[in-house]
Amino acid sequence: MKIDIFGVKIDNLTMDEALERIKGFVVLPYSEFIVRAQKDEEFRNILNSADFCLCEGKGLWLMTRFLKKPIKEPISGVDLIHNLRGRIFLLGGKEGVAKKVKEKLNTKVVGTEHGHQDLKKVIKKINKAKPEILLVGLGSPKQEKWIYENLAKMPSLRLAIGVGGAFDFISGRVKRAPKFLQKIGLEWLWRLILQPWRIKRVFEGVFGLFWLVVRTKVKNK
Repeated sequence: MKIDIFGVKIDNLTMDEALERIKGFVVLPYSEFIVRAQKDEEFRNILNSADFCLCEGKGLWLMTRFLKKPIKEPISGVDLIHNLRGRIFLLGGKEGVAKKVKEKLNTKVVGTEHGHQDLKKVIKKINKAKPEILLVGLGSPKQEKWIYENLAKMPSLRLAIGVGGAFDFISGRVKRAPKFLQKIGLEWLWRLILQPWRIKRVFEGVFGLFWLVVRTKVKNK
């Protein structure tokens, strides 16, 4: 069952249910996705054309409960990646990051490529490696748009997921927030402290979603 959150249709699944069912093109929206989708119609259509749209952000998950459209649980991209099994290709991150991620995963990684290059050439390398799963960490919305446009060109894939900054966390390049901050939905604050240059994106995502919720509540009174 999909739940409509400001025009983005999110699958209401637990992590276990997602691991059993996901296939094809998978997106992992958090607050910033929802806010961007209000202005970027192409991006919203791509999110809604995905085979599965899973609630990645704890902040977004909390907001769905406030809207009385509760999603069962947030699905962390990092945790999802660690639970995937199959032949995986890693695409994204700065040079060397994907190779470090490969060392951390308990499954077969058949290829890696960093994200700062001619992505048309990467498709040939992916097809040569014949992975079942492609994880793309190019940042949003670039990764979602790239998967949407190119998935059909990679016939061996049964699953392709845009994973954002997950490679940085898994590789150790960026330290993940302490568990207590993750639980209360403040992982964004931790990342802002470590990467202050993200302030504009964080403000637009977190407070933009909050404003959408407040505006909706006021309208419905």
